[in-house]
Amino acid sequence: MFRRIFSIASLVTAHLLFAPVSNAQTVGFAAAIDRLAVSCGKDIEKFCKAEPLGGGRIKQCLERNQASVAPTCTAAIGQLTSLLQKRAAARASIAQVCERDRLRLCNGIEPGDGNLMECFYKVKQNVSQPCRQAVADAGYEVTLASAGSPGAISLSGTDLVSSLQGAADAAAPAIDAAQMRQLAAQSLKDPARASRVNRPPLFEQLSNQAQITIAIQFDFDSARIRPDSFRAVGLMADALNHPYLQGYHFLIVGHTDAKGSREYNLKLSQERADAVRDALVNPFGIASARIETVGLGEEQLLNRSNPEASENRRVQLINIGK
Repeated sequence: MFRRIFSIASLVTAHLLFAPVSNAQTVGFAAAIDRLAVSCGKDIEKFCKAEPLGGGRIKQCLERNQASVAPTCTAAIGQLTSLLQKRAAARASIAQVCERDRLRLCNGIEPGDGNLMECFYKVKQNVSQPCRQAVADAGYEVTLASAGSPGAISLSGTDLVSSLQGAADAAAPAIDAAQMRQLAAQSLKDPARASRVNRPPLFEQLSNQAQITIAIQFDFDSARIRPDSFRAVGLMADALNHPYLQGYHFLIVGHTDAKGSREYNLKLSQERADAVRDALVNPFGIASARIETVGLGEEQLLNRSNPEASENRRVQLINIGK
């Protein structure tokens, strides 16, 4: 099974699904939310410092204070609002607009099946123009990052999708988020795990899943995602909308370093994983049924020899199958 772990800041341009269509539809959530974070940074700090990204709360707060925010911020709010509305309308219309294409090209796939976009991807040269446009408007052909962006690595669109596409081996035990949370809480009382240095992984199987590892910045001692990480969450949303990933479910795993108490770190990591999920659902429109969350605190350190190292603070996005 193919597996690759890398920073989401290193994603390079993915291949477009259908072309040619209007370039306006190739703007991703990552670009739109990053524009809002940059243009509205001072206004967010002034008016919305306590508001989370999830639930659309930042956007709602800025709209309430629109008379006082900078003109560039107002423009960014309008662009993001327009994008979200267009995407939602297009996704709602695809079943009707593309029905003939489904019957003609993907007859074995039922309406609403998460594999429909994957089928369209495989037969893209034969898809009708109205269906192509609906798919483009829905955001299924956006670029995932700018080529040559800072820290970019040589990774093709095919490799990017493969990093999240391959689910665990059929023989491997299924991942149960609720059970993981319970076992993580129980591990705090295990004398064999008292030492923070070189503590063994709590769930070895997580290393064998298709996944990406993301560095997301939160406010200190908080689950509020910082504006400079809005783009990272937008990139996650754009990736989960890829045709080859539509039919999969994902687990968001939050991790902390080993500063502070183990109990507090476990609680904070769960809150942070939930915050990422909430942002993917709203404003980005990822179906909540596709995402589960687990906080592991400091129980699964990336740098086991240095428990307080910054790389231990991370979020994993793991494919847990269809």
